[in-house]
Amino acid sequence: LLLSLTTLSKQHLNYLRLQPTIMKGIYTGVTLIVACAASLPEAWSFAPVLTFGQTTQKLGQTSKRIDFPINTITPSAITSQRETIFIAKSSNDGSDGNNSDAPGFFSGIKISPPYALAYILFLGYAYVRQSSEPDGASMEIIQQYIADPLNPGFNELFITIFNLLGLYVVPMACLLMPGAKDQKLPATPFVLGSMFGGYGALGIYASTRTPNASPVSKADLGWFTANILENKLFNYFIALVFSSAYITSGALGAFISDPLQLIKGYGDLFSETAIVSVSSLDFAILTIAAASFIPEDLSRRGYEGKVAPELVALCTALLPGVGVALYCALRPSLDEE
Repeated sequence: LLLSLTTLSKQHLNYLRLQPTIMKGIYTGVTLIVACAASLPEAWSFAPVLTFGQTTQKLGQTSKRIDFPINTITPSAITSQRETIFIAKSSNDGSDGNNSDAPGFFSGIKISPPYALAYILFLGYAYVRQSSEPDGASMEIIQQYIADPLNPGFNELFITIFNLLGLYVVPMACLLMPGAKDQKLPATPFVLGSMFGGYGALGIYASTRTPNASPVSKADLGWFTANILENKLFNYFIALVFSSAYITSGALGAFISDPLQLIKGYGDLFSETAIVSVSSLDFAILTIAAASFIPEDLSRRGYEGKVAPELVALCTALLPGVGVALYCALRPSLDEE
């Protein structure tokens, strides 16, 4: 991932700034696929090993023994024995024949239609919006934000959404990492990638993961997941940060003083600039996706409360960002062992 990003030229980086959402999503997604493929042995095909006078076993496969009298090889012997030479053929059961059932990198991957459809629609919408917006519209907003991140001078509601997009990686990690075991793709690079690419990075993992509601304990998890993501003090701190985003951006004050003007200003930016419309769609998809992971997470924790898990998930979506962060703080804790 680091190598791929550092090889981008200055022109590519400038283009990323000009078209931030769609290009970052594509670059991040492609880079993560390459990184995962390169890190897994199953991604590479190993040619059968030809041996003389010995049996070779590799990756759980056996190659048949070849007893060929090397010290008696002559041109005439090769001609006369041409039809008696056999090339070793790898087979799981040791029998002759090509092995067409060897597992590959993409074998066993099941696509989840809702998450995959959301991913395709997100990238398609981002491409259409950035192609049709006036030149420099999104870049102007980005420059205002870089000049003064605390008070960029545009709509307060979008400032909140833009800030929360970068924070969504934490509650997503809290929901996905406890069930990441035995998934076809590793969760960590995609979850971290969502901090920069949003659903443009996370959508690949969400589309290929298999729901895992099996009970787990903290002893089954990695150190960071067990001691940080499952730590209640950390969870409450993140919920506080999410809640403060609505206050520090001025969105809450603007909503109380003049809600119609706040919504109208946001609507104008939404229709005029790609970065606002695409970021808003990204935020909405992340909110719905996070809510959809909650019933699985509650089942994993042995939840037996009176409130249906689906209703808990729906309640978190009513207050985007803050709802799922607060859920992570209030959810049942995992057993130590």
